[in-house]
Amino acid sequence: MNRKKTLYQAWLAVLGVFILAGLYTTAKLFQEGHWLFNANDVIVWSLPLGMYIFLALSSSGLAMLSALPTLFGIRRLESFSKRLVFLALATLCGGFLAIALELGNIGHMLYFIASPNISSPIWWMGALYSAELTFLAVKFVCLHRGDLESGLSKTAGTLSFLCALAAPMVLGAVFGTTESRAVFFGPMISIFYLTMALYSGTALFILYSMLCHTLEGSQAPSKAPHVDEVFHRLFVFSAAVVVVITILKSAVEFSTVIPEFIALRTFNHPFSALFGFPMEVVIGLFAPFILLMIPAIQKNINGTMVTALLAWVGSLAIHMRLLITGQNYPVGPKAEQYPDVLSYVPSSWEWLVALFALSVMLLLYTLGERYLNLGSCRVDNV
Repeated sequence: MNRKKTLYQAWLAVLGVFILAGLYTTAKLFQEGHWLFNANDVIVWSLPLGMYIFLALSSSGLAMLSALPTLFGIRRLESFSKRLVFLALATLCGGFLAIALELGNIGHMLYFIASPNISSPIWWMGALYSAELTFLAVKFVCLHRGDLESGLSKTAGTLSFLCALAAPMVLGAVFGTTESRAVFFGPMISIFYLTMALYSGTALFILYSMLCHTLEGSQAPSKAPHVDEVFHRLFVFSAAVVVVITILKSAVEFSTVIPEFIALRTFNHPFSALFGFPMEVVIGLFAPFILLMIPAIQKNINGTMVTALLAWVGSLAIHMRLLITGQNYPVGPKAEQYPDVLSYVPSSWEWLVALFALSVMLLLYTLGERYLNLGSCRVDNV
C-alpha cells in the first residue's frame, strides 16, 4: 500500500509539473500570440492542431464503442460503458484545450462561438464536437446514477453516437474541401478520419484497460473483465480498413504527376521511410496490424499493450505527417518567396501545449478512476 501511495503521489506530481508548465504557456500565448509556434504563411497548422485532431478522433472512437451495449444490444459490454463514456469525455477535453491554445488568442475563441457560419466545415466541426461533449456528459451522469434504460439515457447515447460518427467526417471535410491543397483535397480524408477514430479510440481503450489490469496486480487475466474480445475484433477491423485506405492513398501519391505529390515523393521524411512508406506509418499502422494477426500476441497482455501503444502513439505521428505534408508545398504568390518544399519542426512551446493537453486528459483519467467508480479497475484509496 505504501508503494502504491508513493507511485500515485509521484504520478500526480509529474502531471502537476506539466500542467503548471502548460498554464505558463497559456499565459505566454495569450500575451504574445501565435508567433511562439514554428508556423508561417505557408505552414499555418502545427503540432497543437495535430494534437487536437488526434485526441478528438480518439474521443469519437471511444464514444462509438460506448454505444455498443446500449444501441447495439451487446449486453455483456455494459460493465465497460461508464469507463468508455468518461474516457471519451476526458480525451475530448484534452483536445479542446489543444485547439484553444492553437488559436493563440482568447478573442478568437469567443469570436468563433459568437459568429456561427453554417456554410463553414470548421464551424460544423466545432458545433458537432461541442454537441458530442454535451451528450456524453449527460450520458455519463445517467450511467453514474445507474440509469441505463430511461428515455434521457437512451437519447443521450444515441445522439452522442451520431455526433461521434459525423464529427470525424466533418473534421475530414475541413481539409478535404481545401481545393488549393491537392494532398488534402477529396472525400477520402473524411473516410480516413472516421476509420482512424475507431482505430485510435479502440487502441486507447485496450491500452488503458490492459494497463489498469496490470496495475491491479491480477495474476489470472481470465478472472478480470479487463477487455472483451469484441474490442479486439474492432481493433483488427479498423486497422485493416486504415491499412487499405493508406495503401490506396499511397498508390495515388506515387502515380500522379501533380506537383504537390511529386514534391511529396522527394520529401525527406523526418523518421526515414521503408519501401516508400514513412516510418511512422510502418510502425504506427502496419506493425500493429501484423502483430494483431499473431495469436500469441493476442493472448499476451504485454504483447497487446505494446501493440495498442504503437497504434495509439503512431496515430498522432500519422496525423502530423498528413497535416504537414499537406501544407509544406507553397502555392500561389507564396511560392515566389519560399523554397519548393518547406520543413517543419515543432517549437518548445508547441510541445508544452501538447504535453499540457495530454496531462489534463490523464489527470481526469486518474481522478475519475479514484473517485467515480468507473468499473472494476480502481485507484486504491491512499
